[in-house]
Amino acid sequence: MRRSISMLLTTLLLFTAILPAAAQTKTAPTSFNPYVAKQLSTNQLNSFNLATLAYQGYLKDQGIPSNGVLMSAIASGTITAQDIIQAAVKANRLPEQTLSDQGYRHNLEDQLQGFTQD
Repeated sequence: MRRSISMLLTTLLLFTAILPAAAQTKTAPTSFNPYVAKQLSTNQLNSFNLATLAYQGYLKDQGIPSNGVLMSAIASGTITAQDIIQAAVKANRLPEQTLSDQGYRHNLEDQLQGFTQD
């Protein structure tokens, strides 16, 4: 009896510690690559992650197509890195100051070119 009560209390303690943290996580993937360049803030996506999110369709609600349609639009110039950054800002995935960050835009352009060169 004591053992089952102890296990129940331990389980409840674990859930109360884990659930609030799990509820605050975002659905967007993050990078665990230690070689990723310095980010402007802890909440900012790096350029690789933003390109990946756009490709996977996380910015569809902001008018950015996904998958092959996105690659075609990038190759034809109808969608640019700046368009993707603007969509990410509108989706609250990037801070607004990223719109004027030329280094970030160049890094994203490099990522997008890498996607279209395959």
